[in-house]
Amino acid sequence: MKIATRLIFPCLIVTFFAFVVPAEAKVWQATNNWSLDWEKKFSNWMTSQKVNTTIFTSRNSPYFGIKADCADASYALRAIFSLENSLPFTVKNPSGARSGYATLNNDTSKFDKAGPANKRLVALINYLGDAVGTEHLNYHDTVPVKIESIAPGMLFTYKINGRLGKSIRHSYNIKDVTPTGDFDVIYATQAIAKKGLPLNFREGFAFSNAPQTVWGFKRFKWPTLINESVSSYPEEFGYSQEQFQLSESLGARGFFRYVKKVLQVNDQSAEQLLRSKLNTLCRAANDRIESVNQGVEHHRQTGGRCMNYADFDAYSTPSRDKSLLNDFENLFYEMKDLEQTGLVGEVDYAFWDSLKEIRSGLRQGQDSALDRELLGLCSINYKRGATIHLGELFRRIDQNLLSSHPNDELAQRWGETARNRTRCKAWY
Repeated sequence: MKIATRLIFPCLIVTFFAFVVPAEAKVWQATNNWSLDWEKKFSNWMTSQKVNTTIFTSRNSPYFGIKADCADASYALRAIFSLENSLPFTVKNPSGARSGYATLNNDTSKFDKAGPANKRLVALINYLGDAVGTEHLNYHDTVPVKIESIAPGMLFTYKINGRLGKSIRHSYNIKDVTPTGDFDVIYATQAIAKKGLPLNFREGFAFSNAPQTVWGFKRFKWPTLINESVSSYPEEFGYSQEQFQLSESLGARGFFRYVKKVLQVNDQSAEQLLRSKLNTLCRAANDRIESVNQGVEHHRQTGGRCMNYADFDAYSTPSRDKSLLNDFENLFYEMKDLEQTGLVGEVDYAFWDSLKEIRSGLRQGQDSALDRELLGLCSINYKRGATIHLGELFRRIDQNLLSSHPNDELAQRWGETARNRTRCKAWY
């Protein structure tokens, strides 16, 4: 009878065994090794549509179910490419000698019961999310690189020390480096991880926090280098500490101008540069809408109670607001540079005049014609019936009206008023 069953139902028998998970299964089998050629392929993969904002949240994605904050997303993207190309994936084990394993990697059988390889990868990344974070990513699993070697697939990380001993940390994944030396980035946040939301994608993103200590432009260590000293790294790996010396000597703004100059392959005219800075600023202002709304909605859902550290960390916006101010300052810096070098004449007069109104912090409602001009350049519709231009937004920022605190209401968050702000604790 058994023989007959196998003859009559061969597809059924084959299908059954195809999905049987061995008693002890590696997350995946690595048959290749990391090299510069594989790094180039990783860069190309990062720029492709395969890496998209719904890679962890779409039910059609084989990696549906990954719950990623910023560091987890960086690990996850590296792991996915490694799985799909039979490459090793290794993370230094935060438990170290206590666990008996120096690393966590694709060879572990810890996730046997999760199902096929893609589901075992999801389980591995979600496990890492509870065990490691941005500090671990920076100190143990990545290294700084030469400016000229920065490429898609690498990271930019930063750390800001805040009040009460708390710090803000973040990791951006560089999805592409544009011909003008700017960055397209894809990344997660604490709020994204909590709510299971798609990743953020930003074009022409401007970094503002200069590299320091181990934070800055980074690349993943190859598994063979995890426990090796930097002196043993191959030269072509591009390891370098130069960014830290450069950021110290040039300052943040000078450093990022230098990075742009090194990486750009197409020059920009004076007007193209200003329009690029304006577009970056406009995107940042509009991106703030969703971030603020997430905090306001969480505030509503919790009945307005004061947020603990974890929720404050997820829904406050001090780093985003600092970055937004930096985008204004970058635009104004380029304007000042053109004024000092006598190149203002290369810019369309009407456009230049509008930029000057933004820089002056034009109060909305003072001049309807100017309002229309500035709203045509960039409109920020942060709630129903409330649309402002960049001049008004800069005025509110300059007068310290915007609130980063997630327990504040929408009016305070966007600087309509500074009255009746929350008395809840600001954790940093």
